[in-house]
Amino acid sequence: MLIFLLDGANKIITRFILPLCILVMIVSSGAYAGLQDQSFIETKISDFIRKIYGEDDSVQIKFVNIPAILKGKPDVKNISFVKAPDAKGDGVCLVGIIDARTKRDRNVYVPFRTVRKTKIYVLNHSGKRGDVIRAESVTARETLFNEKKAAYPSSLDDIIGRTLRKDVAKGTVISYSMIDDPVVIRKGELIDIIAENKNLYVRAKGKALEKGRMGDSIRVKNMSSDREIVGKVVSGNKILVSFR
Repeated sequence: MLIFLLDGANKIITRFILPLCILVMIVSSGAYAGLQDQSFIETKISDFIRKIYGEDDSVQIKFVNIPAILKGKPDVKNISFVKAPDAKGDGVCLVGIIDARTKRDRNVYVPFRTVRKTKIYVLNHSGKRGDVIRAESVTARETLFNEKKAAYPSSLDDIIGRTLRKDVAKGTVISYSMIDDPVVIRKGELIDIIAENKNLYVRAKGKALEKGRMGDSIRVKNMSSDREIVGKVVSGNKILVSFR
């Protein structure tokens, strides 16, 4: 009886289970080969795109869909841009190959998206409008960006000492739109007025009629003449008035 059962089990394994296992292995190996083949053309295109960025390792390229004709190891003749990456990183490459079936030249379009590994800064705690940002107020984090990085500070030097333009919640990514240069001259402060040209230099005391940041033009009252003038803020206690 036991021998009969074992013999039956062997027949089931031989007829059904073993062929099924072989089929699974074939399909799996084919899928794996497909992944390997697809990475070949991805590597080719990625290398081309990175050269445009100066072979920057921080740039990563994402592919939505690789055309079937580019699977395997196609004979690639050239790669060029049809559409250079835009502000969001979206672009299109034109890949010239020799068609393995027809032996003729063929051009294939491949859409892609570039993302850059970069450093951003987030607030460690909530802040109020006018608060000065200090080193302990922010934390640096690395992330992948596909937006214009110009909208975000690239170093702590671009952030520390500046002020918030509005109330901001904890964990907010800091952008230039939410920070401002600190106010260096307050309304009502006594300051120095410097007026100069190539031949003349005049220094006088004045009273600020409005607040100002570095580079701002503000109204100031000359304490000697009692006249109102406009000058450019050049330091925390000085404005410059240019005249001919």
